[in-house]
Parts: sequence; C-alpha cells; structure tokens
Amino acid sequence: MSRKIIRNLTTATLVFFLTAVFAAGCFLRRQSSYEWLMQTIENNYYFGFEGKDEDLTEVPFDEIVNRYLDRYSEYFTAEEYAQTIANNSGSKSGIGISYSFVDGKGIFINTVVGNSPAYKSGLRAGEWLVSGGLGGEVKTFESSADFQNMINGAADGEQISLTAKDGSVYGVAKAEYTASYTTLYTNSSQWYFSDAATGGLATREKLTYEMDFLPDGFGYINISQFYGTAAKEFGVLVEKFNAANCTSMIIDLRSDGGGYVDVMQEIAGAFTDGQKKPAMIARDKRGNSEIYNCKPLAAKQRVAKDTAVYVLANSGTASASEALIGALVCYGYLDYGNIYLSDYGEEYINWLTETEQEIKTAQTYGKGIMQSTFVKRDTGEALKLTTAQIYWPDGKTCIHDRGLRVEDGCKTVAADWVMEKGDPELRAAVEKIKSSLK
Repeated sequence: MSRKIIRNLTTATLVFFLTAVFAAGCFLRRQSSYEWLMQTIENNYYFGFEGKDEDLTEVPFDEIVNRYLDRYSEYFTAEEYAQTIANNSGSKSGIGISYSFVDGKGIFINTVVGNSPAYKSGLRAGEWLVSGGLGGEVKTFESSADFQNMINGAADGEQISLTAKDGSVYGVAKAEYTASYTTLYTNSSQWYFSDAATGGLATREKLTYEMDFLPDGFGYINISQFYGTAAKEFGVLVEKFNAANCTSMIIDLRSDGGGYVDVMQEIAGAFTDGQKKPAMIARDKRGNSEIYNCKPLAAKQRVAKDTAVYVLANSGTASASEALIGALVCYGYLDYGNIYLSDYGEEYINWLTETEQEIKTAQTYGKGIMQSTFVKRDTGEALKLTTAQIYWPDGKTCIHDRGLRVEDGCKTVAADWVMEKGDPELRAAVEKIKSSLK
C-alpha cells in the first residue's frame, strides 16, 4: 500500500504545500485507519505525541488530533481533503470573501478573492457592510449569523444586494470561479488576471482603482496567497513590470498567510540570476535537513538585481510569505529597512482583546514550522502534521514564534484597522518610502 505525502507551511487556516509521492511498503493485510493514524503521528510528528500509549480506538480522529497535537495539525475525511485540494488549486464557489462581525459596526470584509463575484462587483477588503437585500427582503446585519444566513439562503446566480456603511451598494451572486492571486499597479495602469476558462491567466489591463500616488518608476504587486496560478501570474507581472521600465517594486504581503511551497519557490526564482539556490531549509525532529530550491524563471520574468524592493507586511503575513521575505533578504534584494510593518491602532487591538484573538502588532506572524499532509490512498483520508522547523537560506535564521520586528531594522506604518477602505496605510507607506529617497 502506498501513501502520498504533501508538505506544508501554514498558518492555522492556510496551507503551504509541496507534493511528493513515496512508496510506503507492502502489507500482508490492509492497515486500519486507526493504525495508520497512530503510526503516522508517532513516526512523523515533530513534537512529542502524548497519546501514543493510550487506547484511543473509540475517540474520533479529529478529536485525537485536536486533543494531542498542535493547532497546525488537522485530520481530513476523504471528502474534506478532496475539497481542500480543489480550493487550493484555485477552483472555488461562492462570492469570494472572508469577514468578521464587529458589534456596533457591522460586517467587516477581511479579504476579497481575485476574480470572485465579490471582486468583480467592486467590493474590497476594508469595507463595512451594514445591511443586505435578497428576494425583496432587506436585513440589517446585527450578527455574523444574519450575514451568513443571507448568503447561504441565496441560490447560485441569485442577486444579493450588499449596502456599506458609507452607502455604497454591491451586487453579488454566488457562482463557481477560478481565483487569481496577484495584481500589478503603476501610477497609470493596472494588470490583473481573470476568466476561469483560461485558469486565471487571461491578463487584463484596466484601471479599476487609481494609484496615482505611486512615484514614477514604481510598480506595486499584491500577492494575496501562494496557491493556484500565483507563481505564473507573478512571472507575467514581472514581465509587465520590466516592460514598463520600472526600477522600484513594492510587494504587498499583508494578510498573506501562505500557500503551496512550490509556488513560493517559483516566485523566489524571480529573484535569482538563473542559478539554483535554496529558498528555504527544513529540519525534522531527527535533525535531517531538506533543501527547497528556488525555481529560476525565464530571464524576462526575473527582477533585476539593482531593483529597489520594498515589502509591506502585517501580523497576518506568515509561512510562505515569511519564507519569501527570507530569500529576498538572504540574496540581497531586500533590506530590513525596506520592510514596512502594520502598527495597529487602539480600536483594533481592543477588538482583538474583547474577542479573545491573538494580539500581534508591528510584526509578521512568526511561523517557521512545516506541516506534511499524509494521504491514506485506499480511503482518501488525510492527516496534516507538523514535521519540521524552517530556516532561511542562510541556514541560521528561523522566525518561528517571533516574526520580523522593528528590532530587526524594519519600519512601521500606522494602521487604524487591519485593512481600511481606500487603503490609507498603503498611501502612508508610499509616503515613507518617498521620504527615504530624499
């Protein structure tokens, strides 16, 4: 019997994958799911497994994982795992947002997926929604459930009207779509990706939001996640960046919690001179090291070494994002002083406190451990385990449980909330960059 092993670096909800297939040997009898689960944990889990000597045969698998393993480990049924793979490949359905409810303020839009119905409607992260209309009925959002019930109650293709605090109205309808993960702005143009029929790689040039505050010669690239076609998109955008004769690049990794390892390796490959170099190094509990090399892109999709690179990051910048930052620092493309960290305002920190969420400000998330997902081929179920610690290409730096901070030489930018409509934080960061050039 064989099993598939998928290696991951993740935040608690985002997956950072590299796919590989290994032979696991033949068995005279079919291994039970329980035996497979316990053996996989004991053989591969990076930390100590306190439940290894207990009889847990009557305990649900997800409860075993939640009770004895770290927060990054997870058990998937076959159906859950198949859906996870589909989602991370870019095939999605729904309206394409993540959100939070804030008492007295409404529904806060945390993220909007590129090429989703919400994105196409003009809805963006940082918006506050106060009410919605469906089937002629208007509902004020007084809880998260009010909003979720409206979205769930709409049939695919049925129009939902969402009204923001400032009176803006967005019309969305649930649909299947292929996500895109990057966009490029100069001060006079925008490049983005659309159209599920082409796998998210149909480039479009259309100015949907002006960034006339960018200096001449600057290109701003946002990477929302390291999934699907993100690496191919990034290569195309670097080609557009070079064709526009840009000499300075702002990479926005705010709230980018990670993605596939091989996507990160390929994006890191845009910052090499064509040579094979480590993007990161993983070390397991036995001290074994595995090097994950950058994947050099074609010359026209590589960033010139004399390009001034700046990075925007926040407490949601994690895993693949932090690994990419490490590669850029180690290979001389990025100085710590060109990393700008979100420094959250009192209102947002108070809300995090009230809702018992983790409070991190003026730093990146700080996740430098790897997860590997083991798939039981005969059943399709899967187990994601923490299996290694991650180091930057220098072989010494590990940002786990620390993140990048001001003490490293990074700068800060004030942010009243994690994201605000119109992104005043971005404008403030650009002003700081411009001031540093004088």
